[in-house]
Amino acid sequence: MKRQIVSLMFAAMGVGLLGACGSSESRISDLKDFVEEVSKDGEKYSEEQWEKANKKFSELLEKVESYDDLSTEELTEVAKLQGVYAAQAFKSQGKKFKDSLKEIGAAMDGFLEGLDEGLDEAKEDSTEEKD
Repeated sequence: MKRQIVSLMFAAMGVGLLGACGSSESRISDLKDFVEEVSKDGEKYSEEQWEKANKKFSELLEKVESYDDLSTEELTEVAKLQGVYAAQAFKSQGKKFKDSLKEIGAAMDGFLEGLDEGLDEAKEDSTEEKD
């Protein structure tokens, strides 16, 4: 019986130590998981989804930054996650901006083509009036 109690105590201590070792990781795991999710799906996000994502990212970042005892490794990981998130947001928004420019370019081409036709017609009309 004593042997079982001692074994249980050692097992409990082991679990406690493992939990303590993982606690620093768990402090940034929500932020890490969120950034991984955005990296995976962010290109498909609508503008509204990006607004929600930015809000959630800020909240998670504030939570992590509220810890006064972050290790150098944790601070480095948080900075890396901020960079990854910023790159993904820029990539997604940049692609949308590029697509918008293409649409504007196509509309502008159509406008200029119509303007040329209109000017050609006006030129023909003025030539006919002179005759």
